[in-house]
Amino acid sequence: MARNRRRARGRKQDGETDEGCCAATLDTLTHPCCCGGVWSQAAALWLTLLRPSLTTGHGADPAAPPPRGRPAAAMYRSVRHYRVAVSPTRPPCCPYTPSCSTYAVQALHDHGALRGGRLILARLLRCRPAAARRRAYQDPVPPAQH
Repeated sequence: MARNRRRARGRKQDGETDEGCCAATLDTLTHPCCCGGVWSQAAALWLTLLRPSLTTGHGADPAAPPPRGRPAAAMYRSVRHYRVAVSPTRPPCCPYTPSCSTYAVQALHDHGALRGGRLILARLLRCRPAAARRRAYQDPVPPAQH
């Protein structure tokens, strides 16, 4: 028993990969760490969507100006609220450059609500250290097709 604990603490087993701050957690989807906490990121975004009064008054984001359409602008304000009010209270741990929230603002500005929303959702689902390592920690927004 003690030997198994020592092995789990000290060395990786064959085929195991290091998952950063989420290593050795039983369920990385519900862990409070933001690198594996897709559900916590989705919950934070959902809460900002439910409270539109909190998302006003933050102004334009330096990463990208507000998009034109109403749905995209509402999503933009939600992400902007997250960047101004929620993100400063949490430690930075996004493995990608640009960060997921910067990616969201740029995707909404460049692609609108529908395609931008799909890009954001895909990015949040792949926001974990192992996936970032495969992409060399770079994941820019794809260019807009006009």
